[in-house]
Amino acid sequence: MNHLTYNRLLKTLLAQVTKVGTIFSTVFCTLVTVEVDAHGTMEVPESRIYNCFLNNPEVPSDPACSAAKAVGGTQPFYDWNEINQANAAGNHRALVPDGELCSGGRSKYAGMDLPRDDWQATPITPKADGSFDFTFWGTAPHATDEWVFYITRSGYTGSEPLKWDDLFEFCRLGNVPVGADKRYTLNCPLPQLTGKHVIYTTWQRSDSPEAFYTCTDVVLGNGSASQWADEGSLQAQSDLAQGSQITLRLFNSAGNDLESVTYTLDQNAAAADWAYEFASLINAESQYARIGVLDPATDTIEPVSSSSENRVYTLADLILSHEIDIQTGGTNQAPTAVVTASSDHIVGAGSVELSAAQSTDPEGTPLSYQWAVLSGAGVSLSAVDTVEVTLSADAPLAAQNILVELSVSDGQATHTVTQLIEQSLPSSGDDYDYEYPAGIGRYVPGESIVLGSDNQRYQCRPAPEGQWCNINSPFHYAPGSGTNWQDAWIKL
Repeated sequence: MNHLTYNRLLKTLLAQVTKVGTIFSTVFCTLVTVEVDAHGTMEVPESRIYNCFLNNPEVPSDPACSAAKAVGGTQPFYDWNEINQANAAGNHRALVPDGELCSGGRSKYAGMDLPRDDWQATPITPKADGSFDFTFWGTAPHATDEWVFYITRSGYTGSEPLKWDDLFEFCRLGNVPVGADKRYTLNCPLPQLTGKHVIYTTWQRSDSPEAFYTCTDVVLGNGSASQWADEGSLQAQSDLAQGSQITLRLFNSAGNDLESVTYTLDQNAAAADWAYEFASLINAESQYARIGVLDPATDTIEPVSSSSENRVYTLADLILSHEIDIQTGGTNQAPTAVVTASSDHIVGAGSVELSAAQSTDPEGTPLSYQWAVLSGAGVSLSAVDTVEVTLSADAPLAAQNILVELSVSDGQATHTVTQLIEQSLPSSGDDYDYEYPAGIGRYVPGESIVLGSDNQRYQCRPAPEGQWCNINSPFHYAPGSGTNWQDAWIKL
């Protein structure tokens, strides 16, 4: 019996099975188990496991399938439509580890993960609009949350087990309706790649957390592999000022520096503009890299004016890695230091709360703070490098001026300001209950006496005017200095 007749017989037998059972076939001398509650795989182009099923699973003629059989036996081939995770719920990367993508993280299908360059690949050609109709055979169709298609980057050879970082996403679809023949037609734009690649598909159900995984080996373009390995996109996330520098650094497989190319902006530039100019310089000067959009027909790379569409490519046979460093330019503007004080006058011993929270930097750079007491005896600070500090002053022997300095820095420039605080002696023989603003909220109308910032005593007015004494609004009601102080106080 030739392979064509053999394959037709297998498909006929599969279509006739309505429950799990055994088929004693004259084709095989072994027992074959076919499960009808399995769920599907890619049919066009044929997935890796489906290809092994169609090509004599008992005695595979395909070397890669033969090696897979040596790992897991023949049963995985007959169960080609159940590479799944029962509780994926979209969390594929957590449940399917690197090196186990083609098996869906299941040891039963470990043969599908073998790192080989001879997995049988199907040539595929895009339609006129650049898309391709993938056909997924859902032997047990399900309501769908999403389909996600990934493909290996240029330069992936298959010599290592497939990892998530070897792939990039090129198509995402929602709940595509299934046909009467249990086939899903999944139309996706093909990426601009050439040569042999692995397409990896995840199918997440919406009526269950279960998901299915498929590796499909394909050949794109004319079959010749690109000389360029796709290293990922160039993300120009913001505009840059004149003098900014963008540097492409290339490293060999040992992590050593191989090449460095720097572009310096001679004027302010929008993100899309500097990305184009940077890519153009790299393409002109780099020996090992290109930046832009790959044309698979000519294997050439040209930059475009875009903040996200350009991709970084390196020579595939060198196995390089890269880094892009951006140093922003422009003239740094100094920050502005601002001090706020809870009071500018102390009578006798006391304290004042000082804050630099209203200090600002034009570029939004994080600031550092430095406080110092320039003059005043018996004066100390609770800290010297925090946003807010407490100044404490012992009872003075004589009235004095306390001068505090605040320096604010953005790492390049510093701005310094000072805050003057007067400290006076208590009035001899005069009694008072509080030194304003201490005690606000506890003043008794008609009774409480406070010492104002002018070193004079003030009595809280009797009710009902006395209610204004306890309003914490020094601008309006500070005794002797507030705009409406006479509404609340009587000067003694």
